[in-house]
Formats: sequence, structure tokens, C-alpha cells
Amino acid sequence: MQTTAILVGISVAIILSFFPLILSGKQWTAAQDKARARRIADARMNARLLRLNI
Repeated sequence: MQTTAILVGISVAIILSFFPLILSGKQWTAAQDKARARRIADARMNARLLRLNI
């Protein structure tokens, strides 16, 4: 089980390291914007959940 998690983590890191080489400039900035929006939405959801617990 732990070995699988380690292998998945390493493979994801390797794939993500090749993204800048694969994507063009516009695609890369679009991917960054999408990831940023996802992080902001996640932070908002976490804030809502924290408020409900208090």
C-alpha cells in the first residue's frame, strides 16, 4: 500500500515536471490560472466548513 502511494507520488512529480516543456505559453498560463482558481475555490470551501464547525 505504501509502495503504491510512493510510486504514484513520484510519477505525478515526474509528469508535472514535464508540463512546461509540453505546453505552449498560452496553454501554460491557462493551466496556471485554472489551478489558481481551483486553489481559491478550495480555500473558500475550507473556510465555509470551518465556520460551520464553530
